[in-house]
Amino acid sequence: MGGWVAAVAIGCGSAPVLAQPALDEGNWEIRTNATTNGKAEPPQDQEECLRDELKDLSAYFAPALEGVQAKCTRTRQPSSESVIAYKMKCTGSKFTMDVESSIKVEGPKRFTATLKLDTKTPKERAVVVASIEGRHTGPCKGK
Repeated sequence: MGGWVAAVAIGCGSAPVLAQPALDEGNWEIRTNATTNGKAEPPQDQEECLRDELKDLSAYFAPALEGVQAKCTRTRQPSSESVIAYKMKCTGSKFTMDVESSIKVEGPKRFTATLKLDTKTPKERAVVVASIEGRHTGPCKGK
């Protein structure tokens, strides 16, 4: 699951900016368990070599959508040193999509995330709820 934006601004005035959590570079195994409209999907397992992507976790976990003809706005939600949370709303000519995500960095070698996508078109609606777990397994393989 490649990618999920910016600094935290909580409250008014000079609210402190929280430190961004960090993950170790290297090989990551990522497992996604999801349901679509309440129906379980088969688990998805993937391996990724993550290096530069980890320099800005906000950009990695809240990426801009590519190839979608829609206007999207992303809003960072109140977070903590170990949690990155976002809401995103996209409006296109034939669909809308609302996304909520929360990523908890449980240490430099493990993260968990929850994601909810609610997509509506004139003819149908799909609600996808996913739980994601990533764990560092060592140096990148073959690179």
